Amino acid sequence: MREGLLKRGMLKWAVGLMAGAGFVFTAAEAEPLDYFLVPGVDYNQAIVKPAEVFGHDIGDQPVRHDLMVSYMREVVEQSPRMTVETIGYTHERRPILFITVSSAENLARIDEIRENHVKRSNPDTAEEASDDLPVITWLNYGVHGAESSGMDAAIPTLYHLASAQGAEIEDTLKNSVILITAVFNPDGHARRAAWVTQYGSEVRALDPAHEVHNQVWPGGRTNHYWFDLNRQWLLQTQPESQAWLSQWHKWKPEVSGDFHEMGGNSTYYFHPGVPTRKHPLIPAKGRELLVEIADYHRAALDKAGTLYFSEEGFDNYYVGKGSTYPQINGSLGILYEAGAQMGIARESDQGIKTYADNVLKHFRTSLSTIKGAVDMRTKLHAYQRDFYRRVAGLVKDDKVTGYVFSAPEDPTRENMFLQFLARHQVVAHKLEGDVKAGERTFGKGAYIVPMNQPQYRMAKAVFGRITEFPDKVFYDVSGWTLPAAYGLDYASVTSGLRGKLGAVADGSAVAAMKAVDRAPYAYVFRWSDYYAPRAVGRLLEAGVMARITKEPTNVQTTRGVVSFDRGAVIVANDLQTVRGANIYAMMQQIAEEDGIEVHAATSGHTLNAGADLGGRNSVADLKPVKPLLVVGGRVSSYDAGEVWHVLDHRMQMPVTLVRQDRLSRIDLNRYTHVILVGGRSGFPKEQVGNLKAWVKAGGTVVASRQGAEWAAKNLTAAEKDRKKDDKPEKKVERLSYAQKGQKDAEDVIGGAVFESDLDITHPLGFGLVRRKVATNKNSTFTLPVPKDPYAQVAVYTDSPLVSGYSSDRRLGEIKGSPMMTAERVGDGAVILFADDPNFRATYLGSERLFLNALFLSKAFDKSYADNEAEEQATEE
Repeated sequence: MREGLLKRGMLKWAVGLMAGAGFVFTAAEAEPLDYFLVPGVDYNQAIVKPAEVFGHDIGDQPVRHDLMVSYMREVVEQSPRMTVETIGYTHERRPILFITVSSAENLARIDEIRENHVKRSNPDTAEEASDDLPVITWLNYGVHGAESSGMDAAIPTLYHLASAQGAEIEDTLKNSVILITAVFNPDGHARRAAWVTQYGSEVRALDPAHEVHNQVWPGGRTNHYWFDLNRQWLLQTQPESQAWLSQWHKWKPEVSGDFHEMGGNSTYYFHPGVPTRKHPLIPAKGRELLVEIADYHRAALDKAGTLYFSEEGFDNYYVGKGSTYPQINGSLGILYEAGAQMGIARESDQGIKTYADNVLKHFRTSLSTIKGAVDMRTKLHAYQRDFYRRVAGLVKDDKVTGYVFSAPEDPTRENMFLQFLARHQVVAHKLEGDVKAGERTFGKGAYIVPMNQPQYRMAKAVFGRITEFPDKVFYDVSGWTLPAAYGLDYASVTSGLRGKLGAVADGSAVAAMKAVDRAPYAYVFRWSDYYAPRAVGRLLEAGVMARITKEPTNVQTTRGVVSFDRGAVIVANDLQTVRGANIYAMMQQIAEEDGIEVHAATSGHTLNAGADLGGRNSVADLKPVKPLLVVGGRVSSYDAGEVWHVLDHRMQMPVTLVRQDRLSRIDLNRYTHVILVGGRSGFPKEQVGNLKAWVKAGGTVVASRQGAEWAAKNLTAAEKDRKKDDKPEKKVERLSYAQKGQKDAEDVIGGAVFESDLDITHPLGFGLVRRKVATNKNSTFTLPVPKDPYAQVAVYTDSPLVSGYSSDRRLGEIKGSPMMTAERVGDGAVILFADDPNFRATYLGSERLFLNALFLSKAFDKSYADNEAEEQATEE
């Protein structure tokens, strides 16, 4: 085997000389299995080898996901050291496998080991967990589908654990339970594998400009709906992350390894990361242990002569990443990054890098992670026990005793938040009696999260607000106050909670919907319910006429008078082309599937003067929504995917996805709305005139972030009227280069929670009953102020920063500026968002504003001051 490795090394040396001399290779270079194995270790030859299933060696071509699944199942079947289960499925119904590896003796009592181990994560039972238990090590592969070695390193790792023989592996398995999830992102991986295979060559394509290294939009990094799954450990909106997090908390691993790729001109990275960029809820001891276990990776890579770095570039701040989330939950989270290799081999600043070499590096650090965890077993046991044992002291020192929240106007949204908390094992209760939070009082129907619970740190991470930072550089977002994102009414509580904690609430107990009565006159339901847009979309698609009230109304129903806020949906019996029996069946479906209480009105007369159900000005007709979403090109796939997800997956309504380069061939008259998101999502210059004409004829453009910036410049007059400051040219200040990192980041908003004041009387604010709405802000662009005095639907408050980092300069620029505007342009409308209203499928308050921009775009009028006098007198 050593001789084979030596020959392989000589071949690689010769190949390097040939590349430098400009020679062309005649075949792609594959690596046999022995290239990845540990020298001096005997392997059980009865265990199936990867090439026997794949039909090729590792590094020869991408491994198809279905073949990887087959290989893993076959290895597990042959090895007494492993078990496998399917823990979930992707949007495209690919399985996510979870493999448990340990000695046969440990596997025979695996439930007992797990149950004893997780006692450490509860202060009340922590002392009962024996220090003789195996260490629990978690390895997750392939969260980013475009990062091939981040997935394929699982192959030699599994083979080694199944077939290695000798005292060392026996000791490792005796003292370890190794949990392997492969792969985290099958759908993204499938896109990458198909691309690389499609452009695969018999002659290696080393040029970085070759198509094989440049996958077209949206690439393979993300899942089916283009979500970055390595931001989903916290947010939990995707099925993949929900599947793996349930297993993570079931086991509470003590070490978690997360394997990735980074820029192709980088070498190799592993944690502990930048010392100053650590979330304050992560204990200092956790950092010390990360430094200690890093010595095992250094030793492995030093022995191999591999270049690496470990304390620059990457941080431990955003708790929603695979390497940081464990650290807020009593584990060591370790990030590993290899220089990206989209194809099989590629030129870089450090010479030719191969896909196989990246797999080998990740394999080596997989083994060093396992070894480090075994050697540090008693320290890790002690750290996890102490992590949770210290909760009592943290609770005592915290003036906040709990967080209370409610959203009585939308029980579905409340339940979504309760389910979110339960996934993180944060315990919430129904509130008993009343509780004061500052000058406010919360009562019946509210929920409370006490700080005195094992998941204290996680609860603080979810509800907390941090706006001061020692380091201004962030790898991802700097703020994420989740109750604000969900659009909840919430507050911190500082008083005692005795007698205030009712039954545990996890969002699973959904109140039974009342039966729907046959309506003598009309059916009425609230627009504030989360799935009301889905219900209305279903009605309109079926040809049912629906209307929406613009004023609060008190409606006479079969069960008494019911009060509705602005935005009550009316489905009258009159003027319908759909049979009454069919409409009634649809109302029953809305109640059962959408969780909406449907009321049966007995009269068109309301108890509010001037607001009858058949009103002319107080009620607006709703029209079918046929949106076109611009994708491809340089559009942000993240932003576009969020829109696709909310419309297609959540609201179950059709949306047409059109690439930018096809817009010239599209008949816009087929669509009611054009959606432009972040990135460069505008129309080609030659198509702008057509878009303007379409808007004036009645179409609506809904645009966010850079899409809104483009629309403001090209479709509205406000941007042209914006005055430029006639300030003298600022003198350039000389700075020390050592300041560059911090100074360059000083005025960057990498992702903070900002608060706006919402006009809830505007039709585009319907469904939200509180004037404060939160958005994620990750740009410095500000919207121009429209001339129409009613067009500023939401405006940033005077103190807009809720949590996260923003410089005083940026706060001064942003406060008081519009977050959302809505202008009539001819018979159409242009609706703009400064921020991404659908950010990571988590900001449910601003998400409703986006849906309003689709369904209610015809429900608002322009200022009379902007109309011609004869238009005002048309009906007189």
